[in-house]
Amino acid sequence: MFLSMMIAIPVGTIFLISINEQFIKIIMSILVIFFVILIASGWRLKSTITKFVLIIGGLISGIMQGVTGMGGPPFATILLSKDDSDDVTRGNILIMSTGIVISSVISMYYFNLFTKEILLIGITASPFYIFTSFVGSRFYNLSGNKYFRNISLIILGLIGMHSNKCIY
Repeated sequence: MFLSMMIAIPVGTIFLISINEQFIKIIMSILVIFFVILIASGWRLKSTITKFVLIIGGLISGIMQGVTGMGGPPFATILLSKDDSDDVTRGNILIMSTGIVISSVISMYYFNLFTKEILLIGITASPFYIFTSFVGSRFYNLSGNKYFRNISLIILGLIGMHSNKCIY
């Protein structure tokens, strides 16, 4: 899953630079909300999650990441469908998220999509990201594992609704 996602991110980035921006925002919002509803409904893949399913999930996540910057919901849906413990699921999601960031930065750099403004926003937001990751990790270790899935769904839902204000 990880490798197929990393390979698909540059393909999605090609779509990003080729498709109308407003269309991408609408598709992004719809897809994120779709995956939130899918996960929140308790839906799980009924079949065995084979290597093929993981590869396809990685490809979908990679393309979505390249196009929209939101490749997490597809792989999260698959990983949450597995019968792994919350600790294992969280660890797998963290590994996949790290891969998304690394591959996205490389892809965006290759396609010359960085601007001074984007770099400044990234540098400014990094301390907040690191701090909230630390706080979230501490919360998870104390008692947050009881609320892990619900908190994740609420945050993803808010992101999906806010991604394109024209939807609501």
